[in-house]
Amino acid sequence: MSNSQREVAQDSIKLPAGVSIPSHVPPDRVVDVDIYNIPGAERDLHESWRHIQQSHRYRILWSTANGGHWIATRAAEITAVFADHTHYSSRITIVPRKWGELFPLRPTTLDPPEHRPYRKIMTAALSRKQLQAYEPGIRRIVIETIEAIQDRGQCEFIQDVAARIPNRIFLSMAGIPEQQIVQLPGYGESPNASDIPVMDRYANFLRPWVRSRQSEPGADLLSQLVAGALDGRPLMEDEALELSTAMLTGGIDTVISQLGFIMGFLAQNPLHLQQLVDDRSLIAPAIQEFIRRFPIMTKARLIQSNQELDGVRLKRGDMIVLPPLQGLDDEVFISPMEVDFRRQANVNATFGNGVHLCPGAYLAQLEMEIFLSEWINRIPAFRLQPDSFPKMSSGILGAMLEVKLRW
Repeated sequence: MSNSQREVAQDSIKLPAGVSIPSHVPPDRVVDVDIYNIPGAERDLHESWRHIQQSHRYRILWSTANGGHWIATRAAEITAVFADHTHYSSRITIVPRKWGELFPLRPTTLDPPEHRPYRKIMTAALSRKQLQAYEPGIRRIVIETIEAIQDRGQCEFIQDVAARIPNRIFLSMAGIPEQQIVQLPGYGESPNASDIPVMDRYANFLRPWVRSRQSEPGADLLSQLVAGALDGRPLMEDEALELSTAMLTGGIDTVISQLGFIMGFLAQNPLHLQQLVDDRSLIAPAIQEFIRRFPIMTKARLIQSNQELDGVRLKRGDMIVLPPLQGLDDEVFISPMEVDFRRQANVNATFGNGVHLCPGAYLAQLEMEIFLSEWINRIPAFRLQPDSFPKMSSGILGAMLEVKLRW
């Protein structure tokens, strides 16, 4: 990149003060994309990301926002980076890098081999066999939440329904009294430079319960997690706390947002809703299709050594962002923006890929299947309230903020 090219690129992109384009970044790869403020995301998060994917001829772009980082826009590269922990580390998963360095969390920000023993504990606690015992309790919470608003004829779905379900489920599975729910951070409190206390609040909430379960374990999920052995020794308190925090933070806001996208879609697509009303066997594959069509997580990886990807050189120490685009790639899926409950090929990276595949994926899908089934049993026809539309936001978590429903 010549000096004149660099000056033109910097002028056209309007770089933030103090930000420059690194010498190894070709000028035609440079874009002004802020993952926390994607244009149009408030009305349609996924169309906005899809526009970025479709409007550039390159598959790997360089964003000038958030300290500067690469963005992978196609499924092949997103999947490859997720799967390659040797060259793309999970040690930092948030941009800008200085924010990510503030949030180490075992096992989320560990790479193999250090990652494996922690992962083994979480996988055992969240196995399908273990979770079967909690299914009646999950169903009870879902039914109670729906029936509390059923006679109103309308609701703001996120606050009245979605935000109440995973919190209650976690507390119930962890054997924590439900009145403690007021101590949990609110939905959508993102971990960024001004929100450091949010993670502290999660840890402060969990610490006395972790301590109690380690000294007197019970039959609850939290006990199974914190009483696990790490390479033959008991977990230390801080290790147990981080595992518990990872499980809690990974299973609440994600489910709330995913439920919001599901209900926002069904409220605007009565023919799809009627398919589920007429054939309940479609609910499980519908959840899989919704997860593909409405992915919500934007992850980052730290580049461990110089790499070449899509014909461009990525340098050691660079960050690369993996947006929610893998399931929306027309190189993998026919008509990817359409929702098809009978779609056959449905392998996607919504829950991650490789060693950091979300260990709570089955629990999240179980919660969503139970919810959708019980909602349709009670409210089989619903739509958006007049003159309203779903409100969304971009970020690490693509959040559904508001869905006003009536029936």
